[in-house]
Amino acid sequence: MSSPVPPLLLGSPHSVTMPRSRLGPLAIETKLGDHPSQSSVWRAIHVQLKKAVAVKVFSSPFGATPEARTQFAAEWETLKTLQNPAIARCYGGGFEDKDAYLAYELVEGETLAAQLERRGRLPWESVLEFAEPIIAALCYLHEKGITYGALAPDKIVYAGLSPLLVDVRTDRFQSHFKTSRPPTLHEIAFRPPELIDDPTSITHRSDLYSLGATLYFAITGRPPVQGDTVEEVTRNVREQIPASAASLVMDCPVWFDKLITQLLEKDPSARPFGAPAVQLALAEVRRRSMSRAGVAEHASSGFSPLSVTDQKERDEARTLLGRELVDVDKESHPDATLWHDKSWVLIGVLVAMLLMLGYVAWPLNEDQMRKRAETLLSQETQTSMNQAKNNYLRPMIAQFPDGEHAAWAEEQVDRIEMMQAEHALAVKLKRNLAIKNEGERLYAEAEQFERFGDTSTALDKYRSMETLLGDDPKYRPFVNLARRQIAQIENRSLIKDEAAIILQEKLDEAEREHRRGNVVAARQIWYSIIELYASNSNVGPLVLKAQQRLSDSNAPVANAPVANAPVANAPVANAPVANAPVANAPVENLPASTTPEVSQ
Repeated sequence: MSSPVPPLLLGSPHSVTMPRSRLGPLAIETKLGDHPSQSSVWRAIHVQLKKAVAVKVFSSPFGATPEARTQFAAEWETLKTLQNPAIARCYGGGFEDKDAYLAYELVEGETLAAQLERRGRLPWESVLEFAEPIIAALCYLHEKGITYGALAPDKIVYAGLSPLLVDVRTDRFQSHFKTSRPPTLHEIAFRPPELIDDPTSITHRSDLYSLGATLYFAITGRPPVQGDTVEEVTRNVREQIPASAASLVMDCPVWFDKLITQLLEKDPSARPFGAPAVQLALAEVRRRSMSRAGVAEHASSGFSPLSVTDQKERDEARTLLGRELVDVDKESHPDATLWHDKSWVLIGVLVAMLLMLGYVAWPLNEDQMRKRAETLLSQETQTSMNQAKNNYLRPMIAQFPDGEHAAWAEEQVDRIEMMQAEHALAVKLKRNLAIKNEGERLYAEAEQFERFGDTSTALDKYRSMETLLGDDPKYRPFVNLARRQIAQIENRSLIKDEAAIILQEKLDEAEREHRRGNVVAARQIWYSIIELYASNSNVGPLVLKAQQRLSDSNAPVANAPVANAPVANAPVANAPVANAPVANAPVENLPASTTPEVSQ
């Protein structure tokens, strides 16, 4: 337990400026978040595991009853089971005096809110890029019976190329342990109307409204409703119909705009049926965006008064075109319209729009496509690389297979797919997610030997990937990665003739660590030798020596995993393990072999 300090009321007007220095097994460092003065999240270090985490602290002087604590403990046990590539992991929680806390992986990255504050708004293609993994995360949560309940731009954090949903709770509104700070005007603007008066009425469709509000904000640069006071924003959330995104951002595709409009329906029953339906709709947006028919459909479906059928669409068209629509069903009257509303003027405007449309939609030649692809590639972001690949590189290969830039385009596609495959594999390994792809498995295994220092074995495994997977297009990115590593190893000239040389060096290193008193580090080396080379008869004596040293140190190896299992998850004898409760704060799921990453 830490020394007694005044209770911490994070996020309230009376919050102290510094937290207690310790919180169970965690050493508190600095506040996190875009606005630290309003945040209840701190960066902390698990003292025994030496791992950085994000810890969210809740103060509940009147809610820390045995029943409330039991409910909160049940919540963190549920949160620990959640594993999704787009959700920041929860490692558990604990209690300290009247405070409670949850420990999440620490994601060192920029929030969507900070990105929008810096850039103003995002291209609709970038919005689609982050929407797809976030809706996948919501699908996962809803399948588990969990409603997120507070989706907003500051809850989405970019970890490298990947957006992550942070601060997941199972009981955000009913729990006794929650942030005491009142919501800001900005936060209220992202809440669905049904939660304004009754937070208990939350459903999965409430998350869909908040997702729509987030997409709207990202595309337009402003929330769907605004106001100067809590009362005004609250009233607007209930009643105000926001202008369509396409009316504010002219390049927003009509089918994306219609999806966002449906997500922002005040009546929950008018929103999409569920997150899977939204996921399918986003996939359709992706498909249409790749068809290169978007500009024509946008003009004809989004702006043409000929397609307007109901009053809502008439009002939108009137706003866009700046004129009244003619009702052909009305009786003829003397023509008193102004000159700019004359039919010949409107026809001329329409012709001009069609000419401009023809100019924009005119097919690009090979040089133009390469130039645009190079511009996107120079940005080196996931969105720009995907746009370059889908909009220019692949069309260039299809349209100009024998062109002077075809080989360059194929090389760039391979490079992009290699980067994406390597990033996806790194995320899976870091989060201990299952690896089902044979290319991922073989590459991870070879890379493990390379990290350990056995470049000879790694080289053999990389070369075997060429032989086993080289003819399968599905594994092309990993075969290319293997070829890259082969070239790097050969260029470094670090290949050893015998694995025994490597093992002897590792055994010597372990002995040095043991003499220095670093028993845990020595045991990790011995265990790795047994794990990787138990089935290698050529180095049997050295493996036996490692087993003996572990036995001498009272570190049983009877249950050591078979050879070639991932080193990252190897348990370390007598080292702090995941399921050992510490100081009444069972942050159990914190892995000893990975560096966790954000939660806001």
